[in-house]
Amino acid sequence: MIHQATKNGLYINGSWTQDENQEFFESTNPATGQVEGYCAFATPFQVNQGVESAKNAFRAWKNTPLPERAIFLWKAAQLFEEKKEHLAKTMTKEMGKVLAESLGEVGVVIETCKYMAGEGRRLFGETVSSGATNRHIMMVREPVGVVACITPWNFPVALAGYKILAALISGNTVVWKPASEVALSAQIFTEVFHEVGLPKGVLNLITGAGSKVGAQLAEHSDVKVISFTGSTEVGIKLSETAAKTLKRVSLELGGKNAAIVLKDADLNLAAEAIVKAAFTTTGQRCTAASRVIVEASVKDELLSKVVAITQKLKAGNGLESGVDIGPLTNKNQLETVEKYVSFAVQNGAVIECGGKRIPSEQGYFYEPTVLSNVKNSDRVAQEEIFGPVLAFIEVNSFEEAIELNNDTVYGLSTSLFTSSLHYANRGAKEIESGLVYINNGTSNAELGVAFGGTKHSGNGHREVSHHAFDVMTEWKSIYTTY
Repeated sequence: MIHQATKNGLYINGSWTQDENQEFFESTNPATGQVEGYCAFATPFQVNQGVESAKNAFRAWKNTPLPERAIFLWKAAQLFEEKKEHLAKTMTKEMGKVLAESLGEVGVVIETCKYMAGEGRRLFGETVSSGATNRHIMMVREPVGVVACITPWNFPVALAGYKILAALISGNTVVWKPASEVALSAQIFTEVFHEVGLPKGVLNLITGAGSKVGAQLAEHSDVKVISFTGSTEVGIKLSETAAKTLKRVSLELGGKNAAIVLKDADLNLAAEAIVKAAFTTTGQRCTAASRVIVEASVKDELLSKVVAITQKLKAGNGLESGVDIGPLTNKNQLETVEKYVSFAVQNGAVIECGGKRIPSEQGYFYEPTVLSNVKNSDRVAQEEIFGPVLAFIEVNSFEEAIELNNDTVYGLSTSLFTSSLHYANRGAKEIESGLVYINNGTSNAELGVAFGGTKHSGNGHREVSHHAFDVMTEWKSIYTTY
């Protein structure tokens, strides 16, 4: 543990602050082991300060006209553009993804700022015809209050942007708890809104251990909404805690996503899309392709193509040119991947490529791994790994493929590769996933389209579009007799 001053501690009530005896943790580069900076462990008192600051700012922000709120988001988009390279490099240094991905993620934040700013003119209510001759009825959306946004490390700013910007434009105030691995990136994100003049208390940044800070936010009576992206296990615990104070809880959780490949599919298209979906961000995406469910007659050909493409991928420091995949984000993720590959081999899986650590003095590198001879009941086919591991499972028909795809507790994203309109439409109907892609990879979401999963992948709420307002606002029905 580091007992050392740092330039930016916590952002509370419009200013950067830290206690005299503040404790700090290291932000470490997973590719090099180098310490990139220090971030504050928030004390319980400071967490309460952040919530109180947001609560005190709520009334004025709620009453700020929507188009005026939108101006802050437009200004933020411009400033993110100016800071794009700095923020992207910081993200790559903190969690390892290649720089091109980090630059793309900042681009997503910029576009989300613009999209949500546009909602400043579109946060529509409804009018309803009355059964009385002298009555007018309308329904309006109103903000809920303090929203606690708890975000993961795999998309340090994009996922935060989806939550925070939806909360802000709809008139809520925010306490943000980012993953500790990407706290420096969170500071840059927050500094953007400080520089554009967002009113004090509207956005507060609290860093520290999720088990402490996240739990305190879930228990806090003044927090009205929890918006969380992370593991299913943590999401369940947050829900249980939040239920005691009747908080709204929006959960975007894990996945065990499959690419279904039928015998009539374009195998070259499928192979390229599968490799991209499986190994981008080193497989550390909730929407990453983790299973390939393929008809037996084309399994060998597809497997050969996927292995050939995978073996061309270059792993290394995400800041270096020519690198396709970076390290796993921390030691725990590396050990988790090793454990699951070991389980798979013990159960009869065959390693077609990869399957071991990449030698490195400091970095957490693991070879992109393709497994064959996997059964859908194997742990490697049922449990979320969050790493560069892809399992091939053979089937004999479309019906068997759908059955195996749906035979998991998760239901986030599924791809179906086919040349048949019949099977494409049946798949879209029968696949149990919040996201279905026909002839594309499992990780291809677009801004403005509802994002979220079914079953243990979420609790029914959606993000990335105006559907986020379903949890960020509540309806008020107004009856006027004249």
